[in-house]
Amino acid sequence: MKIKYSLIFCIIYFCSTTIYACINTYDFTFSQGIMSQSDAEYHLKNYNTKPETLEELNDYGVMLIYARRFSEAITVFKSIEKQHPGLAKTAANLGTAYELMGQLEHAKYWINQGILRDPQIHEGSEWIHVKILDAQMQQQKNINWIKTNDVLGLNFGTQKKPKAQIEMVHISTPHGTKFYDLDQIFTHGEIQMKQRLAFVKQDPITAQIMFNLGNIEVVQIKRDAEVPIFLYSSAKHLQFIDQKLIDQRIAYVEKSKWFHFQQWFFSFRNFVNSYFFST
Repeated sequence: MKIKYSLIFCIIYFCSTTIYACINTYDFTFSQGIMSQSDAEYHLKNYNTKPETLEELNDYGVMLIYARRFSEAITVFKSIEKQHPGLAKTAANLGTAYELMGQLEHAKYWINQGILRDPQIHEGSEWIHVKILDAQMQQQKNINWIKTNDVLGLNFGTQKKPKAQIEMVHISTPHGTKFYDLDQIFTHGEIQMKQRLAFVKQDPITAQIMFNLGNIEVVQIKRDAEVPIFLYSSAKHLQFIDQKLIDQRIAYVEKSKWFHFQQWFFSFRNFVNSYFFST
């Protein structure tokens, strides 16, 4: 029951802003929510006008992605790329469509093109998308890769209380090597996970990232105690590789007096700061 409640919270939590990773639209109203496959198919069936402008073609291609008609979406985005070359949105959408078709090398090429064209696409979070693609390719070579490797290069140990043994990762991007601390990793991970969760059901790679978002939250204590529980529970539902460790982490958050004292102190400090420094 707790996991079911947690997943409901995760849906609300990850859909609470208008920033969505990987899929890019031009229509503001369309971009406000993640469309279900059935809704996308309904809208496509009742599409009365032929998309002609760049914006219409792009959003039509996005609707095809939501409808799981990936091959057709790729055709649309390739047409846009030919007519309007060099757009970061087109590259990101092509990368996403190729990934969902299982063509990972093509996907990585286009996601990197999106980064090259606009380093701040998806608020600079697309390096995580590239790391996910790399992990998927490693998993194809060795199904047990995820058991001994971390997708983002993090390490929080194997004890019931997570401890950040790595507090910064360096990543090679089309614009050179960049460094990301835990705050940035959490923010970028949150952006990337918002839409990915609409397309995956049981995925140890996504599960590991959700698990690490929970670990970062426990280590840094910057949100309500419910947040890491929900992140851990979502990782468990997604079939994280070490279910026992997740249970231990959830138990730590729920039962640790020291953790709850830190939570209380953090809330008190925020209250004091907002009271005395708000004017």
